[in-house]
Amino acid sequence: MMDELRHLKRLSTIRSGKNIKFLTPAVYSGGYCPMRIACNICENTEGLSYLLVGMPECATHSRGMNSSPEGKQGELRWLYTLDENEVIFGCREGVMDALREMDKEGAKAILIIATCVTDLIGEDLEGIIEELQPETNARLSFVTLGQFKNFGSPIGTWKTAEALSALMSPKEREKNRANAMFIEPWRYNNDPVRFPLIIDALEERGVEIRRLSRGATLQDYFDAPDAAMNLVLSSYTQPLAQKMSDSFGVPYAPLHNAFSVRQIDSVYSDIAAAFEIDLSGCFDKWRDKAIELEARAHKDLKGLQYASLTGVDMPVALARYLSEFGFEPLLLHIQDFHNEDIGYARELKALGYDPPACRIMHRDKDIEIIRRMEPDISFGYIANPIEGFRIAEEMNDYFGMTGYERTVSLLTRIFNVLDTGKTGERMDVYGSSPF
Repeated sequence: MMDELRHLKRLSTIRSGKNIKFLTPAVYSGGYCPMRIACNICENTEGLSYLLVGMPECATHSRGMNSSPEGKQGELRWLYTLDENEVIFGCREGVMDALREMDKEGAKAILIIATCVTDLIGEDLEGIIEELQPETNARLSFVTLGQFKNFGSPIGTWKTAEALSALMSPKEREKNRANAMFIEPWRYNNDPVRFPLIIDALEERGVEIRRLSRGATLQDYFDAPDAAMNLVLSSYTQPLAQKMSDSFGVPYAPLHNAFSVRQIDSVYSDIAAAFEIDLSGCFDKWRDKAIELEARAHKDLKGLQYASLTGVDMPVALARYLSEFGFEPLLLHIQDFHNEDIGYARELKALGYDPPACRIMHRDKDIEIIRRMEPDISFGYIANPIEGFRIAEEMNDYFGMTGYERTVSLLTRIFNVLDTGKTGERMDVYGSSPF
């Protein structure tokens, strides 16, 4: 390992995001607060109110993003700021009074969003809810998002999604209904919500799809346990799907981490069996193209090396897939380390690959280290093109996209960069169809 990488841990030893170190030791001001993510998800969910509990600067930050204390349908966006006594002795009584008042104001469901100081003093929000829930009409849940425990903002997405499961209750299952789970992080809020081809195919065969994404309502989440299956379209909704499986027995199809044709075949087969439908022939062109590209990958990627930089979705799951072709990861930037990544890392090591994991925060400095590693190609984002440095950019625009079409787009982009030596442009899997 290069001297500049010796302080990094190997991927196989990582058990949580806390084990991942910065690539370079320069001063870092901190990631974007995950509290903002939780507020954003609530604000995009009709009927869902929140109580943000934190210091005055948390309230100022929240109001700077959304100045309105009420949503379009009367949802409450209330802020509870701790005084000096509560910082020392806790805020239990004050928070309970605020929740009672929100309940009187007609809130249907309230998500308590706890920030840094609340987390530091160990306020028992679970105990508050357990005591208060019997006397309130509003359903209550909470999420703790102390920034000191959560690197960057996207992690707030899956924690908030997971917290929404506490608002649900058992339902009678409908055999022809599925939830398509795709809660996007804040950086995608201005982009249209896109769903993979499997969703259209299911609807054409009579399966009712409830889209648990931006634009979903609180009632959609209340009703979600009535689905026969959850379709997981992003790693950020995997924890919610797992919670619903544990609490309500709703099985889930992990589409988000199925990259290979073999994996996609298996997941689609499970979905077809669950709904007693026939999906044969639906995706033949995309599947045939994916098979063709995988065959080329076994020949042309074997023995090559790459580095994964910022702006890459699910870098560990992706590395596990690419390792099947003998494509070696030299370095992985990992912003969000998910529980399921432990299994991918174990499988990756069994195949002979155990790259160092890092967080790249100082791109100008860090890119020089990566250039000295001499990868055949890199994935992710760099501020300015570098002559001779081949990079497939915008590898995070697959968020929410799954299936054969994602695999085609992914491998096509890699080969385009390797063949031309030019930076790969963002590729819309529908707008740039290979057929």
